[in-house]
Amino acid sequence: MNELPEQIRPGALRVLLNTTLSDAGVEVAVEASAILDYVSNLASNQCVADSFHEFEWNKTCGAYLTAILDESKASEVTKAFMGACEKRVERNEAVLDIPEGEGEILCNVEFKLAYGGKILLNTTHFHVRRGRIYGLLGHNGCGKSTLMRAISSGQLAGFPGAEELMKLRACFVDHDIDGSDANTPTIDFCLQEPILAPLGREKIRQKLLDMEFTEDLLEKPICNLSGGWKMKLALARAVLLNADLLLLDEPTNHLDVQKQAWLCKFLTGPECEHVTTLVVSHDSKFLNKVLTDVIHYENMRLKRYTGNLDAFVEQCPMAKAYFSIHETQMKFTFPVPGPLEGVKSKTKAIIQAKNLSFTYPGAKKPTLVNASVQASQASRIACIGPNGAGKSTLIKVLVGETKPDPGSPEVYRHQNCRIAYVAQHAFHHIEQHLEMSPVEYIQWRFSGGLDKEQQAMEAAQMTDEEKAKLKQVFIVYTKETASELDEAGNETGERRVEFEKMEPLKKGQKPPPDTAVRQIKQLVGRRTRHNEYEYEVKWAMPDGTSIDDSKNLWLPRLVLDASGFFKLMKNVDDRIAAESGNVKPLTTSCIQAHLDNFGLAEEFGTYGKMKNLSGGQKVKCVIGASMWFCPHLVILDEPTNYLDRDSLGALSAAIKDFEGGVLMISHNTEFFSDIAPEVWEVPGDGKVYVSGAEWMEAIRKKELEEAKQKKKSIPSQEEEKFDALGNKIEKKEMASDIDRDAIKKMAKKLKDLKERLKKGDASVEDEILELEDKLERAEAILKKEKEAAKAEKEAQKALSKSADKKTADKKKATGDKKKASTGDKKKSSGTADKKKATPKK
Repeated sequence: MNELPEQIRPGALRVLLNTTLSDAGVEVAVEASAILDYVSNLASNQCVADSFHEFEWNKTCGAYLTAILDESKASEVTKAFMGACEKRVERNEAVLDIPEGEGEILCNVEFKLAYGGKILLNTTHFHVRRGRIYGLLGHNGCGKSTLMRAISSGQLAGFPGAEELMKLRACFVDHDIDGSDANTPTIDFCLQEPILAPLGREKIRQKLLDMEFTEDLLEKPICNLSGGWKMKLALARAVLLNADLLLLDEPTNHLDVQKQAWLCKFLTGPECEHVTTLVVSHDSKFLNKVLTDVIHYENMRLKRYTGNLDAFVEQCPMAKAYFSIHETQMKFTFPVPGPLEGVKSKTKAIIQAKNLSFTYPGAKKPTLVNASVQASQASRIACIGPNGAGKSTLIKVLVGETKPDPGSPEVYRHQNCRIAYVAQHAFHHIEQHLEMSPVEYIQWRFSGGLDKEQQAMEAAQMTDEEKAKLKQVFIVYTKETASELDEAGNETGERRVEFEKMEPLKKGQKPPPDTAVRQIKQLVGRRTRHNEYEYEVKWAMPDGTSIDDSKNLWLPRLVLDASGFFKLMKNVDDRIAAESGNVKPLTTSCIQAHLDNFGLAEEFGTYGKMKNLSGGQKVKCVIGASMWFCPHLVILDEPTNYLDRDSLGALSAAIKDFEGGVLMISHNTEFFSDIAPEVWEVPGDGKVYVSGAEWMEAIRKKELEEAKQKKKSIPSQEEEKFDALGNKIEKKEMASDIDRDAIKKMAKKLKDLKERLKKGDASVEDEILELEDKLERAEAILKKEKEAAKAEKEAQKALSKSADKKTADKKKATGDKKKASTGDKKKSSGTADKKKATPKK
């Protein structure tokens, strides 16, 4: 304490606090003396730390003053006390770090920066010179984008503002172009800028053509531009503005190799000779080529280093971690997908497209032509190609966000497969929810048991043609099936009514007698029968009036598909798939625990708003949200955008460990080269070229080997289980499907192996034993199937016989009754005739 200057010691500050209270007209009781002493000590600590942010003082000193003052008065006294204390702190002459080089100094200032309740920069210097390129480096969430937005808007305290900044023309090139301009043609988008409008359409058009835009791209709505062309359009607009200060936030996002090379040439070329550029990027190769200086976040201050990225890392070795995806302490954990009905091998395709074609509305030629691809739970696929070639288009068609051209086969997706899709412009998932926290966003998105984002996809919306199908009236034919018999052969219940067939009722057509005329109102359930799906149909009368649920029928999938009800079946499939993956409650603690697995801490996940998150934090939120239903297949469209190297390393490790399939679009070879052996190349000619798929064979062999090892292992003695009454619980084994062709092949192979054994080849003995074992088990299952079929046939015969007997008895009883009735009538008639014939006396 002796080292402290006298004026900021607790005793001196206690006197200052008394004076501040007196000036504010506050009288404090003697009993509050201990509180004032403690507040003076806290204020001394703040002076030592040179921390003079109002919310920090309110959180420390002000929090204790509220015990003796009302809240507004405590805040007023705290503010005045902080100001008086700050004047007592001695200031050393700052040694200004003027950057080397020629050209005028653009700014040379000292400022503070805070966002909400978080200090980002605490009294730091910022000095830049015209014509140089500065890289702004620091970990995700440290405030790089916030600083650039503050500079571009002129709202930074102490930064060139009213006079100086108005002399500069600053242009902020953000991650993405505003979605509100989605349907605006490219050239009109530039003309909307007030400063550019006077240039005229022709001059802007020529400049865009010089920057490698084509005539087709100039007239195309920007919603149909790829991410790379959108970024290039934002850069072109900045060039046309003749900006003095160019602020680039992740400019290489979405850019392919050719466009990244163009950007490097542009920034270091004559067009930017007198432009000062500030860059935020995680692309180390790009930064190394363009930077002249590095501005680094260190202990809430900015420190400048001269030279490119390599020179910076030599002077600051700790920063090497920013650019290495393998040296990271961060960890992401993807949820376990769980089993998928009917899929025993992870190499079986769960999403597949054959001869797929797709053309954008109004386009002269298709983007995709006869593309055939598939993915499984073992897939690790990288989709590569230049900007605008059709990579994202292919993904959107696969996941159902858009539909293939008419005439193309439907994309196959396993009915129970859950897909997590993170779009190229990841922020479009959350742009309508910026006032929510990530936890609140997930609660909104998955409330009701379905993924609202998935339901909003274009393909999930009913077309006019599909809506018209719901009004179609059908003639529905049903049949009665015999009810079950008890041991005595008597029927145990009512006969069941089952669906037989249906056909559309045409206009003017009269339905056959004894048939039902119905509309399909909705599908309410699904079941498996005879290895095929059936859907429970709720009916309506031709006028749309609902029919009671007791009249619901189960219709086969093929019937509904042929009648055009694919979307209704898909909605049921999605709901069932979601229910099987929705194993976690939508509570704040549970969602936050889930977000922790994606590197989004509680201060951002639970208490932060979307609009306040950095680009990397927003991506973590979107990826985490997409994983809520434990997907079997994860599709990431350019996941490396916005993520720092720590996050990329964590994502790479999570993909390696994931038990489901992964398909990603990326230009970052360093990221996908060691985790994605299969490559889909989309060069832009409409084709998709698949390579590396042979690695699936290794997965299949591994699965077979594991199955063999499991079979050879010593069988464990299962513990017998008993119910509450002491009865033994018998374990029933379900008969599996038998491939009869495979049995024939095995029998033939066994015969050949035995012939080889006879000739002295003893090496086949193990294989013979294995085949004999397989055939024995298969024949046992076939025998059970035959016995079950025979028993069913005999039961049906007994049922029919019993039904025929009952019908005959009923007919006989009816005949006897009629006969008796006829006899009575005749007897009555005879008596009347006799009376008539008797003469009166």
